Amino acid sequence: MPVVASLRADVSDGPVRSGHNVPMERAEPASQPVPERGRAAAAVRLLRSRGSRVTQPRRAVLEVLDAAKEEHLNADDIANRAAESAPGLHRATVYRALATLGDLGIVAHTHVGGAATVYHLADSPDRAAPHLEHGHLQCTTCGRVLDVNAELLDPLARKLRDAIGFQLAVEHAALLGTCAVCLDQQRFVDGP
Repeated sequence: MPVVASLRADVSDGPVRSGHNVPMERAEPASQPVPERGRAAAAVRLLRSRGSRVTQPRRAVLEVLDAAKEEHLNADDIANRAAESAPGLHRATVYRALATLGDLGIVAHTHVGGAATVYHLADSPDRAAPHLEHGHLQCTTCGRVLDVNAELLDPLARKLRDAIGFQLAVEHAALLGTCAVCLDQQRFVDGP
């Protein structure tokens, strides 16, 4: 079988308006091996089990997010890093891949105050919606973003639900405050 026949070209990770020059995503050759370990490999297997395409941009995004571990990367950071492993990868294609992977529950995003949205591999990608088992706290003094176990925020979520019927999505937005380092520095400056 010719190599061209083993590739599928698709342009839709989102709507494409006619007249726009949007790079096409290309599915990877069926023979390309899937790494056996890592969260990116698990996400690729999940994509395939759901019958979704595993395109070069999607794989590049998954690998960047897997390598990021504790970092909080925005779409531009992801696009820049993905371009290192997939030269010529268009930024708009990365944005579409992020949106599609989010819709599929494989990538979750968090809105961070005063900054661009940050992305993570979902902690439980087999759920119907993207899910993080951690929340985010952002220091309004230094801008640092901290991950916290979502269970720490459960009492707040429960009180809001019981008191006013509001369901808090702790993984969707960072809670703002002052980190321990900045509090210590402030105490040092202000004195005892």
